[in-house]
Amino acid sequence: MMKALTKVMIALGVTMSAMSVAQASPELVAADDYVTSEICVVAAEGNKVKLRRTLRDAGLSPEFVAKNVTCNDMPIVEFVEQYGQNVAAINQVIMRGEYSGELISLARH
Repeated sequence: MMKALTKVMIALGVTMSAMSVAQASPELVAADDYVTSEICVVAAEGNKVKLRRTLRDAGLSPEFVAKNVTCNDMPIVEFVEQYGQNVAAINQVIMRGEYSGELISLARH
């Protein structure tokens, strides 16, 4: 009985380890030295403070980024939704509080 329980616990441990590896998010790396590539990577990492600092250091406003920055040929908000961590909080920063959890039109009236 003890051997069977030990085998089950080992199998469960191996399964859980494999699941955590499979769920690990891919590492994003900027393809070039452009500040917009850095912004894409920082946004996807999910750290609001680091994103705000990166935007400030680049001299770019969240509005400019929301309207003009693309990451892998998609708008930054969509990119963060697909590849990012802390999606809602990051897109709230980019959209200045106008992010509702769904893609919205970036066109202003």
